[in-house]
Amino acid sequence: MEAYAHIFFQIAIPLVVCPTRNSLAQKIRSSRLITLAFQEQQMVQRHVTFATVFGLFATLPLFVAAQQSANSGQSAQVATNSGYSQAPTLEGGNGVTADIAEDDAQTRGLIEVRPLKGTLQPWFNFKKRLNDNIGLKLNFSYQGLYQHANPTLTDVKDAAAVRGQIQGAWTLLGRDTTNPGILTFRLENRNTVNRDIPPTSLGLQFGSVTNTGTGFSDFGSAMTELAWRQTLLDGKFKFVTGKISAISWYNTYALSSSMRGFQNTGLQSSLSKPAPGRALGFGIGIEPHPHFVAVAGIHDANGKTTDNPFNTIGEGEFYYSAEFRYYPTTPDRWKWDSLKFQIWHQDQRVNAGTSASTGITFQASRLFEDRWYPFVLGGISDGNASIFRADLIAGLGVAIDTKNRVARDAFGVALGWGNPSNDRLQDQYTAEMFYRAQITRAFAVTPAVQFFVNPAANPKHDGAVVWSLRSRITF
Repeated sequence: MEAYAHIFFQIAIPLVVCPTRNSLAQKIRSSRLITLAFQEQQMVQRHVTFATVFGLFATLPLFVAAQQSANSGQSAQVATNSGYSQAPTLEGGNGVTADIAEDDAQTRGLIEVRPLKGTLQPWFNFKKRLNDNIGLKLNFSYQGLYQHANPTLTDVKDAAAVRGQIQGAWTLLGRDTTNPGILTFRLENRNTVNRDIPPTSLGLQFGSVTNTGTGFSDFGSAMTELAWRQTLLDGKFKFVTGKISAISWYNTYALSSSMRGFQNTGLQSSLSKPAPGRALGFGIGIEPHPHFVAVAGIHDANGKTTDNPFNTIGEGEFYYSAEFRYYPTTPDRWKWDSLKFQIWHQDQRVNAGTSASTGITFQASRLFEDRWYPFVLGGISDGNASIFRADLIAGLGVAIDTKNRVARDAFGVALGWGNPSNDRLQDQYTAEMFYRAQITRAFAVTPAVQFFVNPAANPKHDGAVVWSLRSRITF
């Protein structure tokens, strides 16, 4: 509603305060411009209304079913390599604590080489002792992504990059209690491999405003997280402060991770909200009821992931967010079964030339029979702080069991529509399909294809296709 009010005042105020010294011709000309602007805004409103109504109605079957079978299909206890527990987290798939637990889960690969089966066990035993003795959990991973686009506006059609990371969660206070204090960190190295550009720049070659290769840039080495996480009141109250992500906390779902799920940024969460870099921030989470959680935060709106976080905090321009969540089942299924509504506001960014903006997002998902995972999300906003003024994403994830094994293979498909906040750009439609195959216990590959219809900044081409292959090894 605030977005509609903003549009109303943009149109109404010039009519009321039109200077009397203007000639009749000037007034007529102004009236025509206002009429055109109004017609354009009406078109946007129709898109926004459709997106919002569709999104809300699409959530109803998910949550009716959730209420009818809240206790069905409970996930079995997951076996681990190093004993890292999978406690419920308030972050999305790219969070440090979620990443560590996810990578420690035991899996079976398509290829089981018996002589090599126990090769990593001494390493896992060492990590377990480290955690048991001093409360430090460690995780190492190395991933690569190659992408090919066609057609493009330039001669550049290929992009490739690798990403190595070391991350940890060190429980320094309250170990083995319900109120731990944890220091989390992530050190990354990202580099282009034998190509002119990394995958994060490939979309620009054919006019896409969404990133085709999220997380695979070439900034070199950087500490991308260093934060303190504290739990209080027996887990009912949590807070985090330090250099953190403003993206992975809000409007995410189980396939948002750029290392395990969809690669296109526009399908990982709503881009009707801003996307500041990893920088100084503070967030809280409150659980007043087992089915209800509220998460709120304040983040440096000018933060850049590779910069010193204290370089921009003094500008005093912030991104504020509050998200209200309903979990219809149990905490071990928070990752899959959720309904979220976010309200956000970002201050004017003077140097960046973006106005103060406000918006809302929603997300709904439900896991059926521990296999079928439909989801829908989107949002609306005013101003130009975000890529899209309005967007809507819907899709399906499917867990795949292959012969004689239960693995982490997964299929995902999603379709997204976005109306750019820049009025000079056209609406863009994006789709992606991927299959994540667990080749061995520690190695996975993900072939994928992305389709683009009417790339927002490219009126010369009706569409483009991006083929990609992602690999990931964890230990």
